[in-house]
Amino acid sequence: MKSKLWLAFALAIVLTWHPVSLHAQRTSGATTSRDDSGRFAAGAIDGVVRDPSGELVRNARVIVTNVSSGTLQSLLTGADGRFRFHSLAPGIYRLTVRAAGFQIAVVSSLVVASHRTTTVDVPLRIAQFSSQVEVEAQASGRAVSEQTHDQSQNAADLLSSIPGISLRGNGQLSSIPMLHGLGDAQTKIVVNGMTVSASCANHMNPPLMYLPPSDAARITVIAGITPVSEGGDSISGTISIQSQPPVFAPRGKHIYEQGAASTFYRSNGSNYGGAASEWIAGHSLGIGYSGSWTTSGDYTDGSGQRITSTYARGEDITVTLAARRGSSLFVLRAGLHRIPDQGFVNDRMDMVNNQATRLNFHYRQTLHRGMIDAHVYYQNTAHTMNIGRDKATFPMPMYMPMNSHGTDSGYNVQYEIPLSARHTLRIGNGLHRFVLNDTWAPVPGQAPMMGPDTFLNINNGRRTRVGTFAEIASRWNPRWTTLFGARNDTIWSNAGPVHGYSMMYAADAAAFNAARRARTDADFDATVLVRYRLSHSADIELGYARKSRAPGLYERYAWSTSPMISSMIGWFGDGNDYVGNLTLKPEVAHTMSGTVTLRGGTPARVELTATPYVTWIPDYIDVNRIDIVTGGVNRFAQLRFANHGARISGLDLSGSASLWRSSAFGKGTLTAVGGWLHGVRLDDGAYTGTGLYDIMPPHARFEISQDYEHWRNGIAVQVVDRKSDVDPLRFERQTPGYALVGIHTAYRRGPLRASAGAMNLANREYEMPLGGVNMDRYLAHESTARVEPVAGPGRSVYGSLDFRF
Repeated sequence: MKSKLWLAFALAIVLTWHPVSLHAQRTSGATTSRDDSGRFAAGAIDGVVRDPSGELVRNARVIVTNVSSGTLQSLLTGADGRFRFHSLAPGIYRLTVRAAGFQIAVVSSLVVASHRTTTVDVPLRIAQFSSQVEVEAQASGRAVSEQTHDQSQNAADLLSSIPGISLRGNGQLSSIPMLHGLGDAQTKIVVNGMTVSASCANHMNPPLMYLPPSDAARITVIAGITPVSEGGDSISGTISIQSQPPVFAPRGKHIYEQGAASTFYRSNGSNYGGAASEWIAGHSLGIGYSGSWTTSGDYTDGSGQRITSTYARGEDITVTLAARRGSSLFVLRAGLHRIPDQGFVNDRMDMVNNQATRLNFHYRQTLHRGMIDAHVYYQNTAHTMNIGRDKATFPMPMYMPMNSHGTDSGYNVQYEIPLSARHTLRIGNGLHRFVLNDTWAPVPGQAPMMGPDTFLNINNGRRTRVGTFAEIASRWNPRWTTLFGARNDTIWSNAGPVHGYSMMYAADAAAFNAARRARTDADFDATVLVRYRLSHSADIELGYARKSRAPGLYERYAWSTSPMISSMIGWFGDGNDYVGNLTLKPEVAHTMSGTVTLRGGTPARVELTATPYVTWIPDYIDVNRIDIVTGGVNRFAQLRFANHGARISGLDLSGSASLWRSSAFGKGTLTAVGGWLHGVRLDDGAYTGTGLYDIMPPHARFEISQDYEHWRNGIAVQVVDRKSDVDPLRFERQTPGYALVGIHTAYRRGPLRASAGAMNLANREYEMPLGGVNMDRYLAHESTARVEPVAGPGRSVYGSLDFRF
């Protein structure tokens, strides 16, 4: 696969530097005529933005992007709701419109011709929520910054600059997003409309691992008050990530073609890789390919010490077929994802293989009144854990192969009906089925501890969810908007009988097999949201949500109390041992939230958003301590999942300000994101009032960027406070505060974009608050070394090249 990608990359360079031959091959593509001076004969886009009742919308942010080169322009609509972009090079453009209280609108395949003005009327739909950050990679506005995009090793890294999101340290390609202090088990994560489960006892293959950053075109994060149409079987919120939608040849052209190739290098850990894509479409049919690969060695911290088991390799291939007929769109994506090896410094095991194949069918139709949107999907995942190459050099007694096989299948269908100019009804139904088999092969010569039989950890585990919802979004007048919704999800779960390696596990197995394992959970969700526009410079939103989640298969069916077995289960990176609980009840969360958005200046030069929230979870799935496990000078706990009361409260902050705008220095912008979070246990005896696990301390990120002609430069500072509010049940370690500085520069001209920068410029030595503990250090020194939190990467210099052709 590497040779194919490098061949595509070389082809991109040739085509970039020989534009005459490129255009000669694309006889039916967009032309680029020039005037007598040799400059492009420019065109323009003129348009108006309206709400569902036909009223004009002022101060809407309009972004126009050249599909071929990626260059963009941005402006705000005037009092008459109109916008106009001048001096556009001929080609095909995409228009994105954002306005408070409305859903983001995207108009694709706008053709700009020489000396002509393309007109467009953009109707907006009533938003389901405003506690949403929807971004397009490498776009402007509330977007993933170029610095964040260039530094991201996996799709979860793209979320690091979004309010409410922190990342739990995992493998380099397997970061887990924490949304308001809750992880991937309690957050609904959707990849191109698919619900994908972690088919691993340690969540080494979380859902966002299956879409590389190069394929991520749009990300939606809904924290707090989640609409029932976007939620279900989750209590923290929803994260949705999507690939680029298909683009067809516009009227007057026979073929539309777009390709891209990229490569990158990061010095710390010798992390490098590449990506290539090609899309060809006519008026009604299109086909595309995208592929990427990455490889990385172990990184070093700020003191120069190698952090073992932080290496990774990964490959992704996706083939897309698309068709449209009238107002109907059909998209079929088939993909292959493979990670041949990935180390996990905060775990006793490593990933030695993970391979997933997927099929995803998407159908959308715009009707005379309303719209239908549906997905049908299937993913098959084969995953293997064992002792990786770094841990194999430690004084470990043996290997321990652990194989899991999971399949996700399901559908989602949603029907949107405009009841009137003011009210929109959304109804829908969905099914998700997850089947898991987790088996551990016997180790020769290690009976009865690890043989002679195969250990059945999860035997034919099944979890089937069927959900139905209805919600009404109403825009009563230009100031008032409301959202009301209700949802029911029924979850059936079960698992087959189990057995251990030998008779020494017989007591636990017999108790589990004799117990009633089938469970039926009925969840009910409700959302009430009220939004009021005080003025063109201020919005306020208040809401309440009741959200529910049924326990997962490992939380319920991990059956063995043997310390050796339970030490292999747990996706928290804390070194503790975990045991399931058949009597777990579903989690129910009650969230109250408010959002205030303030804008100042004409046009808006300053924007600030603050979202305080509080969530009560009377049946939070936490843990009870079974025993304390001593490992040399260290202490770990054996824990059983159990329901307890909990409260999580916090404040999300984000803002931007225009610092300068001049011909000499271009445009300067300050963006900032910060958060404060507090989680507390409410009903656990001696531990009442103590902190919940993996709660991010107060943190903030500031970035100053400069746009000047073809350049974008920036400097970012990340500040994290000391982590002192820790979970004593799990022996969670404290971490000191730190500040990291990064710099970035990027040059874009035509189809070429080149970037360079440095992360952790001062080579600061620090420990990651959500990175877990360094289990490699513990294992390498045979328990004589004290376990410490995982150190973060030291300085890394990086560069990347991107070509569009």
